[in-house]
Amino acid sequence: PILVADDYTFKLNKATTTTKYWICTITDCAAKVHTDSTNGLMKISSFFAINKWLIYTPFSSDFVELETCPACFGISLCDLFKTKDVQLSGWERFSFFNNDQFNIKNIYYGSLKNQPVIFKKMAHHSEWISFDICRQNKSCHNHVGTSLTTLLPCSDHLFVSKFRQAFINSTGFDGLESEISLDTTIEINLEPIVLSALSNSDLPIPFYYGACGRVGVFSNEGSNLVSYLQYSFRFRAFLARELLISMHQLNTRNSDMIVYYGDVNLENFVYNQNERRVKIIDLEYVNIVERHLFSATNVNSDYKHSQGKQLNSNVYCRRYLPDYNVEQVCRYVLSPSNETNQREMSSDFLHSIPASINRRWNLTNIISACAQTGSTSERLVLYEQLLKILSQIV
Repeated sequence: PILVADDYTFKLNKATTTTKYWICTITDCAAKVHTDSTNGLMKISSFFAINKWLIYTPFSSDFVELETCPACFGISLCDLFKTKDVQLSGWERFSFFNNDQFNIKNIYYGSLKNQPVIFKKMAHHSEWISFDICRQNKSCHNHVGTSLTTLLPCSDHLFVSKFRQAFINSTGFDGLESEISLDTTIEINLEPIVLSALSNSDLPIPFYYGACGRVGVFSNEGSNLVSYLQYSFRFRAFLARELLISMHQLNTRNSDMIVYYGDVNLENFVYNQNERRVKIIDLEYVNIVERHLFSATNVNSDYKHSQGKQLNSNVYCRRYLPDYNVEQVCRYVLSPSNETNQREMSSDFLHSIPASINRRWNLTNIISACAQTGSTSERLVLYEQLLKILSQIV
């Protein structure tokens, strides 16, 4: 059973304390009222001590793990975490769900100054435990890398320093502590570093507010596309069009850099209803390349399909791949599963295409060609065709 506070009253002018509370089990909840004329105050105190232990508050030590800093993401939001400006909601805030069995992604929901946000601890509980054990072991710690070459494989020192400094500025730390925080984040999850540098870039990605301890705070951009799999074909066509546009914008929208996104699955794409735009989340495995490294004609027009979360550095440091993100959508999101290699997984987001639509626009074959062609120029033409077809369907 779970004890949850609902209401309470102290009658200070009498030796009586009345408490209203709920006793909840997996199946139901029942209201209880308790009156005690002698030990009421002590029982009330015990009740709220238990309640505090069961339910996280934003500044709960077990939640933010502030004592681990500077081996954390920062302290820039900790003052806000102590106020009512930060609120937790949802079942995840119950402490007994705080494990890899119930909340393996270590994600929590709530608000920051009345704006919906997501609180992310950026790694599984078991991964944090392993990291802390490693920190205590000098021989292990010596093998921990602090390089950003996975994220920025082709970049010079100046470009790398922009990302380093953007994250350091977000931590609230100075000097050595900021470097320890950076090293920790590189080892655990690169996403706070990516979003610290790109949150104001007008790319279709979440905003990173900062952190308190081992909890990073990100804008909540909406429900992921898994929740829309059974919606009408017309609405899924709209979402598919917006996803293609957003993924292509990672290639084209920013004048300074190209973002290659290989971690493609429906859970990593969300629909922002207010903006009517598909956003791309979970940016741990992106690769970012400086645009000035490539001339307009230095485009790879025929290359083998790249599989996995990371491209081969010999490919993307040598050639500009303007269709890479579009290929990922066609291959892993839009294609029927029988159109892809058995080793690959397809979401088949545009399943159940109405026969009349398929006859009119040949949609299945165009999606298949977009997924399978090895020609950059052909895929970009197919991309434009898909946008026009999906727009007419919508």
